[in-house]
Amino acid sequence: MTEMGGRIVEETITADSKAILIKRLKKEGNFVLEIRREEGFGSLKKGISRRRIKANDLLSFNREFSVLIRTGLSIVAALDAVIEKDEESELSKILKKIRDDITAGESLSGAFRKYSNIFSKLYVASLQAGERSGNIPLAISRYIEYIKKMSDIKQKVISASVYPLILVMASFFVLLFLLIFVVPVLTESFLGSDTQLPFITVILVNFSTGLKSYVFYVLFLLICLVAGFYYFKKSDFGRLCVDRWKLNIPFLGDLYLHYSISKLTRTLNTVLSGGIPLVETVKLSSGTLNNHFLKLRLDGVVKSMEEGESFSASLLKTKAFPSMAVRMIFAGESGGALEQVLDDIADFYASDVDIKLSILTSAIEPALMVIMGFIIGFIVLAMYMPIFQLAGATA
Repeated sequence: MTEMGGRIVEETITADSKAILIKRLKKEGNFVLEIRREEGFGSLKKGISRRRIKANDLLSFNREFSVLIRTGLSIVAALDAVIEKDEESELSKILKKIRDDITAGESLSGAFRKYSNIFSKLYVASLQAGERSGNIPLAISRYIEYIKKMSDIKQKVISASVYPLILVMASFFVLLFLLIFVVPVLTESFLGSDTQLPFITVILVNFSTGLKSYVFYVLFLLICLVAGFYYFKKSDFGRLCVDRWKLNIPFLGDLYLHYSISKLTRTLNTVLSGGIPLVETVKLSSGTLNNHFLKLRLDGVVKSMEEGESFSASLLKTKAFPSMAVRMIFAGESGGALEQVLDDIADFYASDVDIKLSILTSAIEPALMVIMGFIIGFIVLAMYMPIFQLAGATA
């Protein structure tokens, strides 16, 4: 419940936490009387809505919404037109509430901000920028273009990761099958003879026997390790360690960093083009980073900028971002063309990620074949050496 202009207003607002909600309401000029967590069917319904609304549905809505406003319709009329098309969808139900809030005097960005579990902070900031500039369709178009570009590079990363993952998993299970089922059958005849087995055969037999005898214990240990790693990663310290370690992996670390830089600069360009101040732009864009280590460094950049330092100088102090990107940002700041430079950086690193992914997918198949060749060659050699030894002894 909040008091607005002497009126007591009660409404349901979605927020990440109680503290964030209180801060947001006070910033909007409200006096918070009471906050109650919604339980039962209402909260369950919100969770279902979040899962049912797909990214493609949101993208389609924004395309239609932008076109309708360009034709001269008011925001409320444009929302009504979208809602009428499919009144039973989860998105339409939320849009009805947003329309009602706007009709009651709420701003467009403010109405969408209440559903932060569905509409991202970047989207709300784009709407806010459109309200400031008086060109909401342009702001939405920029957001759509941003989503399309980010979706393209994300799809490339996923596509490039699937094939190597399938190869690695298939190789692992083939090797496991050989060691647990094939090797024990082939070596059974050797163990019954009094012949001294070669050293590599003894190693293989012992490893295969141990793996077969303790396979469930090994699997249990692996599950425990994976679960322990998962919970460690969920903690702030664990997440920081893992995210920093990701950046230090040879080749893959550069790939991950360049993907993050491309995503960050693309976000910066999109928000800055909407007329949001640079400090607010960096603060908002830091939320799009999936790497906790880089996010903390960017939070430090925000603090430095608030103290009067330039964006490029603040980035340079972190020593976490590529020097070339920092130099380009410095040139953009000096020449008054930061938006264009950010777009160029995003394109450059997206292209670099594409090249690195091509190299990775091209190299992993022959590398995996060589590794599997050595392992299977070792198994075959260990199997045949006793046969040759027995044949020589018989002769």
